[in-house]
Amino acid sequence: MKRKKVSKAGRGWYTGWLLHVHRVLWGALMVTVVTHAPARAQGEDRRDGPAYVHIDTNFPEALVFADSLLVGGASAMLLAVPAASRSIRLTAPNPDAWSIAPIARPLDVAPGDTARVVMRFPYHYRIESEPFGADVLIQHLDQGRSIGVTPLLYRSEDPLEGSILVRRIGYISQSIQPGKAVWNRHVVHLEPISELDTATQMNLNPPRPHRAWIDYAALGTALAAGAFAVHYKFKADDLADEYERTRDEALTPRIETHDFRAAVAFGVMQGGVAVFALRLVLR
Repeated sequence: MKRKKVSKAGRGWYTGWLLHVHRVLWGALMVTVVTHAPARAQGEDRRDGPAYVHIDTNFPEALVFADSLLVGGASAMLLAVPAASRSIRLTAPNPDAWSIAPIARPLDVAPGDTARVVMRFPYHYRIESEPFGADVLIQHLDQGRSIGVTPLLYRSEDPLEGSILVRRIGYISQSIQPGKAVWNRHVVHLEPISELDTATQMNLNPPRPHRAWIDYAALGTALAAGAFAVHYKFKADDLADEYERTRDEALTPRIETHDFRAAVAFGVMQGGVAVFALRLVLR
């Protein structure tokens, strides 16, 4: 069988067609590589990238630590943290506020994701006075409640309402506003009451006059009543002895009368002694 010969023109057309197909396939391959390579790289970056945390706290000045790594302040909207972090810890930024204990929360967030962590501190009130040893009271709605003696550190889950009264005997009391921050420190200088103020207070509350005649009357009544009690008791005893000898029933009413009078006199004597003793205590 004879093979059909192809002309030069046909061979040229055939070669051109093969080159065109080769170019199309190569272009499609390049498009596929270019299209999928960034996506793969982006996915790898996401798996290896940081996570993000938003801190919801009442202490925006606090410092934020992811495990032991300082990542910024709590006032930031978002904080980047290593995805392997297992806890978030907030601490006070001011060394003077050493009484504020750090708080921590567990953390579990995937790379590229954002977690919201709520971390609320108790409210701290540091009250100092010069001189120290002053009573500290919280006054709210016309009521006072003692919370301790200066120097004092008081913690509350909510901000204190009303006012804080600092008072000490011999000094002028002072009232201060507690504050709404997490850390509130107050140093109160108490002024001593002057001699003039002391004299004024004494004049406003003069001592009550002592009525001595009441003491004498109470004491005299007690002595007289005691004497009558003894007298009537002796008479009742004498009549009782006579009754034992004579068995005279007519003596019985007289014995009972003298016993009654002795009992009444004894009661009056006790009342006089009680009045005299009470006035001695209240003097």
